[in-house]
Amino acid sequence: MLRTVALILWFALTSSAQIMSPLARWLDKAKQGDADAQFLLGVAYESGRGIRQDFAQAIKWLLKSAKQGNADALNQLGTMYENAEGLPRDYVKAAVLYRAACEHRPDYGGAGQGCNNLGLLYLDGNGVRRDMIEAYKYFKVAGGERNLNFAKSRMTETQIAQAERQTEQWIEAHPDQ
Repeated sequence: MLRTVALILWFALTSSAQIMSPLARWLDKAKQGDADAQFLLGVAYESGRGIRQDFAQAIKWLLKSAKQGNADALNQLGTMYENAEGLPRDYVKAAVLYRAACEHRPDYGGAGQGCNNLGLLYLDGNGVRRDMIEAYKYFKVAGGERNLNFAKSRMTETQIAQAERQTEQWIEAHPDQ
């Protein structure tokens, strides 16, 4: 019986030492320069899920990931600027970051969200001039039917035709790699 308890205790101690929490794995990989891990760590700090919320740490890791071109990190930083979350509200910077995320094709995660968020800025005229054609284009590129239909309902047939042409040109200039 004592031997069984000792084996169970030994197994519990050794197996728990081998299992790293996701945050510990992300931190280890993030320190080694892994852009995806840097993004995940940044989001964890931003949201406070599984770790104490810390916007300074979130920004630090998201910036490292964004500098490597991670579309998800670019989009997340844009959202933080747009919502004044740990950063001063700055729609212009949000638009720049959303555009950079949108440019990363064919990544439809952060890239698609970046395109959609940029479309929303054009729809409302936040940080960019209000432009329904640009809003339509970015909604269409993002594949956001609901927002696309909303923009379309406020446009003339001529504007829609122009937006369709601009969307085709944008897609041709940004082929899937």
